[in-house]
Amino acid sequence: MNPILVKYKYQDLLSIAAIQGKDIYENELNKLSNLKVFNPDKSLIQVIFATYWDTFKLHFSHLLRPAIIENVEKMIYCKNLSRGYLFFECPSCDNYHLQGLSCHSRFCPSCNQTYRLQRTLAIQSKLMDCPHRHFVFSIAKEMRKYFWMYRGLFDILFQTVNEALHLSIQKTKDDIKLDRRLGIISFLHSYGRDMKTNPHIHALVAERLIDKDQNLSVMSFFPFERLRKCWQYLLLKNVSDYLKVHASKDDYHQFNRLRTFLIKKYKHGFYTYGPQVDKQPSIQRMKQLADYIARYASHPAIAESRIDDFNPVNHTVTWHFDPHEDDHITNEDLKLGRQSITEHVYKFMIKLIKHIPDKGFHLIRYYGFYSNRTTKKPLSIKKILSTSYVLHLKRQINWVYLLKSAYTYNPIRCHCGSLMMLNLDYSFLPNSTKEGFISDA
Repeated sequence: MNPILVKYKYQDLLSIAAIQGKDIYENELNKLSNLKVFNPDKSLIQVIFATYWDTFKLHFSHLLRPAIIENVEKMIYCKNLSRGYLFFECPSCDNYHLQGLSCHSRFCPSCNQTYRLQRTLAIQSKLMDCPHRHFVFSIAKEMRKYFWMYRGLFDILFQTVNEALHLSIQKTKDDIKLDRRLGIISFLHSYGRDMKTNPHIHALVAERLIDKDQNLSVMSFFPFERLRKCWQYLLLKNVSDYLKVHASKDDYHQFNRLRTFLIKKYKHGFYTYGPQVDKQPSIQRMKQLADYIARYASHPAIAESRIDDFNPVNHTVTWHFDPHEDDHITNEDLKLGRQSITEHVYKFMIKLIKHIPDKGFHLIRYYGFYSNRTTKKPLSIKKILSTSYVLHLKRQINWVYLLKSAYTYNPIRCHCGSLMMLNLDYSFLPNSTKEGFISDA
């Protein structure tokens, strides 16, 4: 459609909305301003994969796990009306709105906003109202390739963080006898800002211990020297044990030679980092920390705001990142500065799909007294969010709320001022019953 004609038609809609009042006019203005005819490049990742996916599959089929194919193809058709839509009609005029169905792909930047909010709220609803530590557990760069050759090692990474934290605090026989447990929430990040493969674990750890009799005690000191060595020892042992069963003999023996080399090279253990968040953190601070860590579990390896240009003529993508090294440098002259990368679109796509998790793989896991399976639950300490407030927040996580939050308009508010109503008879819901959809919605 000619953008000039579109703009002329929308001026009429704005005129009608203005009659209803300032709020209706601003809602309509924001709604129209966010239409694809005015913002065609809003979903660049979707555009890039829709353009190149068929040829990419032919050339790189050896790189494509079933989870990659499923998640990418869902994302390409996200909110495509040919795959289903909801029909909303205005009770006061003949206006209507078609809302394409979400794909629920773990690779979709749009759908994962909902996933991010859900995960963040799930984390916040578990957090105890006490100080926490934010730990980072890294591995030696020489080990990284094994995690991509044998993806089961990601489970080993989670398991080892839990084991290392608990082993590091067990100093006496009484500690072992009382079976004291921390509260740990772990998050897997498989990439760095430059999108290179860099598997590491972030962990939120409560500064509390609970013993077998459900008695709570304060745990404000973590022995970092011991923790680093526990982390190194357990990780190398657990990876070796896993490869002995699942890897080829050559890979297993190669890793054990590497294991000996790493013990000599990293005499003080592998890198761990865990400063105190605050002596007595505010609820808002804990919410922000949970959101910061969880966001990596809810979007592709690059945010779309970091994609500067897509050139389909030259088949290139330009994107940028700010190096981690600059975070700790105060002298501006010594900083590396923002790095801009221009590369072939296939290379860019390979970097992204590599980090798509397998079906059923959880990027966030709970251990100690935060685990759902444990019977050891602290009874004498309150959580940062009340149960009623959690339920209130859960009710807000829907597509209408998300659009209002991100783009400041209500998509089902008609320009005449009425609220549009869902009409399931006119909606197109393939592969699902209307009754089932109502319960999901």
